[in-house]
Amino acid sequence: MKVPQASREVLGKTELWQSLETEDIAAARVRAVVEVGRMRKQIEAARRNPDGTRKDTKGDPTDEQRKAEAWWAERRVPDAKRPGRYAIPEALEASWEATVEGLLGDPVNEDDGVSGPRYDADKERAALELVGKVTGDMVPVAEELARYMDQEGVRESYAARTRTATKALSKWLIANRHADNIHAVTGRVAVQFADSAAEGRTIKTLNSYISALSAYWKWMKKRHVVDANPWVGLSRKEVDRSANAKKRAFTDAEIKALLSGPAKATLRDMMLLAALTGMRQAEIGNLMVRDTEGGVFVVMRSKTTAGKRSVPIHPELTALVARRVEGKAADAYLLEELTAPASRPERRGYKVAEWFTAYRRDLGLDARQDGRRQSDADFHSFRRWFATKAEQAGQPPHVISAVLGHKEGRQGMTLGVYSAGPSLEQRRAVVEAVRLPEDVVL
Repeated sequence: MKVPQASREVLGKTELWQSLETEDIAAARVRAVVEVGRMRKQIEAARRNPDGTRKDTKGDPTDEQRKAEAWWAERRVPDAKRPGRYAIPEALEASWEATVEGLLGDPVNEDDGVSGPRYDADKERAALELVGKVTGDMVPVAEELARYMDQEGVRESYAARTRTATKALSKWLIANRHADNIHAVTGRVAVQFADSAAEGRTIKTLNSYISALSAYWKWMKKRHVVDANPWVGLSRKEVDRSANAKKRAFTDAEIKALLSGPAKATLRDMMLLAALTGMRQAEIGNLMVRDTEGGVFVVMRSKTTAGKRSVPIHPELTALVARRVEGKAADAYLLEELTAPASRPERRGYKVAEWFTAYRRDLGLDARQDGRRQSDADFHSFRRWFATKAEQAGQPPHVISAVLGHKEGRQGMTLGVYSAGPSLEQRRAVVEAVRLPEDVVL
């Protein structure tokens, strides 16, 4: 479903996709009705302002409104009865009421002596926003973020995580009609956000969000911006799945099915590169044109020191590489269409795992051990398959480790300290020993 422009800032997407997870057309039609309704509700919630007005209507603050907010913010005083809030000095109360009434304008309904006054929605929104910001009753989640990071000296890696967490919280609050307001984050709302954020994220990622938000709220509490820290105690424990958590390599039959199926061009190129190099997903995503010269892939960005290496280009990848480098500058990416999160530029191609999971399930390749939520094999299983085929071809384990960028297998004084590593010919022998299953058409 297409996402209208007014909803894209919140949803971060131009389209919404949802697998119906069935091959039964009758069941798919029934599920589609439910999913279309859910998508429309999601889009509609994302296109509304915190007060419920639609973003594609008038209502953005004018310069006059911003000046009024700044003027009153300079003259407000701390509210003795409400820590973290502000009040208007008694001497200015009449002027304050006149300012608010001026923003409200005249009621749009007739005075019948019974009904209360109703005002133009945009004018009422502007008045409520002024009151909320001046009194401190409405404070956007990210309002104090820059000051918090500056005063606490938050390191960049943690700052990026905090920005990501606060942005996710703001979007969720708006989408769920709570308004982008730190005072809307009660204990129950914090739990609801954590439950929502847990969907599609690992426990480790969820806990990093909660930890970052808790530190931010703790700082705001000390400065009487908020009254309590609703994030305390919300971290979750990892579920112990050690008894059945082992992943495996693909079988030859699965490799054949994956490379012979209707995969999109980008995904198919990623699968071929992973299967015939043993490289990690992010390593492939960060390859540049200059990294393919001389018949080798030069891996410059890897998760480990041992990961920085040269991998000979497999003969069956020659045409793919030639097609990908044609007409490009040396500093262009080999797979230029891949993207990365703004906070993690090194994770180019991070969406590939998501695409691959949907594709693999469409092919019916979703074997799981008992009690597991995830498949036994994932995109990393191409790397496992490469290692398996190289070993089965009789290649030396320490050379396979060098090709894969593993320190294991090359430890000890002789190989780990004295040796400069296997030759290009030795590494090429490992790569070329790996053969795709028969009948796979490149």
